Amino acid sequence: MANFGRLAGVNREQVAQDLAAHVYGTRKITGAEIGAAVSKAFSSPCTIKPHVNMRPAVDGTKLLHGIVGRGAGFTESHLWEASSVRIDWPPEHDGIEVLQRLYDPDERLFIGARHDAGAGYVLPVSEWITRFERGTAIPEHIIPNPLTGEPGQTKDGKPSYRADSCVARFRFAVVEFDAMSREQQIQFWGGVKLPVVALLDSGGKSVHGWIKIDAANADEWTRRVEVNLFDILTAVGADGACKNEARLSRMPGHFRAEKSRWQRVLYLKPRRGASYPMNKTTAEEMLHEQAVADGAADINNVEWPGPYRIAGGCICVEKDTQDGRFGGLFVTSSRVSRKKLCSMME
Repeated sequence: MANFGRLAGVNREQVAQDLAAHVYGTRKITGAEIGAAVSKAFSSPCTIKPHVNMRPAVDGTKLLHGIVGRGAGFTESHLWEASSVRIDWPPEHDGIEVLQRLYDPDERLFIGARHDAGAGYVLPVSEWITRFERGTAIPEHIIPNPLTGEPGQTKDGKPSYRADSCVARFRFAVVEFDAMSREQQIQFWGGVKLPVVALLDSGGKSVHGWIKIDAANADEWTRRVEVNLFDILTAVGADGACKNEARLSRMPGHFRAEKSRWQRVLYLKPRRGASYPMNKTTAEEMLHEQAVADGAADINNVEWPGPYRIAGGCICVEKDTQDGRFGGLFVTSSRVSRKKLCSMME
C-alpha cells in the first residue's frame, strides 16, 4: 500500500502517518512494519502508473429489473412498517415532524410556492415551526438542503435567495420518477439500497425520495451527485432535472386542493450527525455496487474521479481538484486480492 502513497505524490512521512491511522483489521501492525514498507516503497523503482478508466454505461433496464424485483410485493404499508420513526400523526402535522427530526433549529430553509424567491421565504427552522404551530398554512414546496439566507445568483445570472449558489449544507439529493407508475415507484424504494432519509407522497403521481449525501461543497456535490449518482439514476428512469443542490421537493403537510390530497410522509429515517467517513459506502457507491451485483455494470472498469476509491473498498486516494495533484492515502479492509488491485492500477 505504501507504493500507492508514493504513486499519489505523498511524502514518506505522511504515508507512514496515514497508514498507521487508517489500517484496520484484527492483526496489529507495528510501527517497524510500516516503516519498513515505506522505506522499501520509496527506495524501489516505481513500475506502476495510474490510469483513469472510462466509466462504464449502466444497463438501466437490467438494474431497474433487479431493484424492482427485490421490492416486489412492497406496498405503502410496508414503507410505513419499515420507517424507523412511527408515523402515527395526522398528515397536517407532517411538516412540523419532518422539520423537527431532520434539521437544527437555526438552519435556514426555503419553503414556499414554485416561483417564490425572496428573503421572506428563507427562514430558520424554528421560525417555520412556530408559524405552522400557530396555524399558518404549509406551502407546497421545500428545498431540502439548508440555505445561507443570503442573496445569490441563478445559473443565468438572476438574483435569488434560493439558487444553487445559496446552498449552505449539501445534505440531501431529491429523487423522483415521473414516467413510472406509483406501484412500481414503491417497489423501487422497497428494493433499492440507498441511505434514504424520507419518502414523500407528492399528492400527485410521484413518490419523492430524499437521499443522504453530505457533500463538503459544490464541487463534491457535482462530482458525486450530478455525475456519479444521477448517471445511474437516470438510467433507471429517474428525473435528471432533480440533480441540482437547490432542487425543489414537495413539502409534507401541504394539502393540494386541486388534487384533494395531502402531501404526506410515507417513510422517515433521520440520519443526523457527521458526514459519512471515508471508509463508509456512499450513496453513489451503494447504487453502483447494486448495478455490479445485478450484472448491469462492470466492476473492472469503474471510475470514481478523485477523491475516488478502488473497487471493493480497498484503498482511497484523494485528489486535489484545484491543481490536479494527488494527496492523502486511506486504506480500509480489503475485499480485493493484491493481484486484482495491481491489475486495476496498471
